[in-house]
Parts: sequence; C-alpha cells; structure tokens
Amino acid sequence: MTQKSREAIIQLLFIALYRDHELSLAEDTVLNEALDSLGWESQASWASFLFTAFTTARAATADPVKEESLFRSLSATVRDEQGSAEALTWLTRVLAADGLSNSEKRFLERLEKVFFS
Repeated sequence: MTQKSREAIIQLLFIALYRDHELSLAEDTVLNEALDSLGWESQASWASFLFTAFTTARAATADPVKEESLFRSLSATVRDEQGSAEALTWLTRVLAADGLSNSEKRFLERLEKVFFS
C-alpha cells in the first residue's frame, strides 16, 4: 500500500463516520485498530495529518458538493493505488462495529461500485 492510498483511506474513514452523525465507542475502537494497521510512512507529522483530515472531512460533509468532490477524489486515489480491498474491509469493519445504518450501507455500496466496477 502506498502512503497516498493510506492517507485517502483514512480520510474516507473520517467521512464515513459522519454517515449516521454518531461515533460510538465500538466504532472508535475499530477505527483505532484501522489507523494502527494502516501505519504511517511519511515525513509529515501523523498528528498534523489526522487533524487536517478530520477537519477536511467535517467541512466536506456540511456541503454536499464538497463532499461529492472529496469522495470522488479519495475513492479514485484508493482505486488507482490498489488499496480498494483493504479500504473496503476497514470501512466496513468500522461502520459495522455498532450496526449499519441505511446511510452507512449506501456509502459502502457506493464505494464498492467505485472500487470494483
């Protein structure tokens, strides 16, 4: 996995957390597992990246046009960098940790189409 796809997956994870407007303890636990598993191989600060990625996700989810643009960009990066399977696995695990809402299911279905169609 490339650092570029790793960063895109992390940003998609943050966007995904806004699907049901709730971060449960179960989701938080699995999210931390995902972040640990994905690793970090950049000279850039991990903490700085996380802050920026979370801020970007929060801002994008407040504006449907921005969210769509960010979703397309991130999902294309993951697909192009061959990170689709790992991304979908972690996104599914995180979102399913407390049960999947309808909006979370639609988000995962949409990613699956982008990644594998």
